[in-house]
Amino acid sequence: MRSPKFRVRASARSVALLVAIASAVLGVAACTATDTADESALATSAVVPTRSAAEVSASQAASASASAAAAESVRLEAEARAEAEAARLNPATYSSIEFRDYALLVKDPDAHAGQKVVVYGRVTQFDSATGPQNMLVRTANAPQDSVFDYDINTMVEASSQTLKPVVEDDLVTIYAEVVGSYTYDTQRGGNTTVPKLRANIVEVTGSAAE
Repeated sequence: MRSPKFRVRASARSVALLVAIASAVLGVAACTATDTADESALATSAVVPTRSAAEVSASQAASASASAAAAESVRLEAEARAEAEAARLNPATYSSIEFRDYALLVKDPDAHAGQKVVVYGRVTQFDSATGPQNMLVRTANAPQDSVFDYDINTMVEASSQTLKPVVEDDLVTIYAEVVGSYTYDTQRGGNTTVPKLRANIVEVTGSAAE
């Protein structure tokens, strides 16, 4: 009858011993994890670079220099745009053109795109069909004695402000840049290709209706 009691006590002691061993193992594991975390934190903090006052100053100087360069670039671009606009509205920047040279331009307008010229003409159509920023003009390289001598059919585009004082049959001096060739539908149902100019200055010099 004593043997079973001994086994129970032995079993209890075994369980207690196992619990003690497990607690010790868990404690060691916890300490190891804590030490590893501490070491990792120390390693991380150790690799954070520190900057000297000279390095900070150099970085600030470089940033200021980059900002100044960007501001200068913006200023130069603004000046270039202002100069281009002034030139666009300056009659002295446009050149008269000889008869033969104008004939070559009319023959191949695309080859002369961007050329700045002075031409003369008679406005033949400027209405709701053309719109407020386009007009058809019979042009020539020089003023003609007769309004019927302006024989080059030309599409002229400009801002509505530039064309505000212009009406059909006006005689005009046009300071323009060559755009190229332009094809449009005619009232007869066909189409035609003509030179196209972008007028920056239009001066009304008279009227063919007078």
